[in-house]
Amino acid sequence: MFKKIISFLLVLILNLFLFVIDTQAYSDSTDTDNDGISDYEEINIYHTNPKMIDTDEDSYSDGVEIVNGYSPWHLDGKKLVDVDSDEDGLNDAWEIKLGTNLVNTDSDSDGYLDGIEILHGYDPLSSLTIKIKKKIEVSLDTQVLSYYFGDKNLETFKISSGVSSMPTPKGEFTILKKVPSRDYGGNGFSFYHPDTKWNLHFTSKRWRYYIHGAYWHNDFGQPASTGCVNVSYANMERLYNFAEIGTKINIF
Repeated sequence: MFKKIISFLLVLILNLFLFVIDTQAYSDSTDTDNDGISDYEEINIYHTNPKMIDTDEDSYSDGVEIVNGYSPWHLDGKKLVDVDSDEDGLNDAWEIKLGTNLVNTDSDSDGYLDGIEILHGYDPLSSLTIKIKKKIEVSLDTQVLSYYFGDKNLETFKISSGVSSMPTPKGEFTILKKVPSRDYGGNGFSFYHPDTKWNLHFTSKRWRYYIHGAYWHNDFGQPASTGCVNVSYANMERLYNFAEIGTKINIF
């Protein structure tokens, strides 16, 4: 009799477990307001209203805004990458990609802001002091730069590398120095670009080479520099702040 009771209870527990799983799966796919985002995602990831198709009432549905990189609960057409809802030093786009909480300044409750942990290379989802590798990749063929926190791609955008007569060196490098502002060209050169912001020095093969902001052209996507990697100001500040001395760079 005792064995039958135990068997019955085990079957009951198993059925309850399967019921919970089925219920969770259903709730994860439910989209009450038909905005293209499940209720689960609205509540746990984007923190939008699952019963309101347009949380910020800007005439665009939450789903349309998310797909196109806009914040679904900030007006004035703000991009997720330009918004820091909880003011923890980590923009909303990165919070979503990294799985941190964009309305909680300290996702792992370890006493450090999510943005501070990313800045110094620590896992913002673990209270343990776990370091995460950062890396930057530059494809000269496609004229694209991507950078990563562990295996998470934070951003990818067009760049301008060196022209054929002054190519950007290929290889594996590390950031040697971060220079907030410097001048390029001047005496002896046919160009002069003073006060160029956000410079990441990565090698001194014959010349000093940098990944840096460029305000004097908008030819990103094709070679246009004298050997450095040119990045638009719109993208370079975030990359500069993210990078650390010692961060790996792969140019291929």
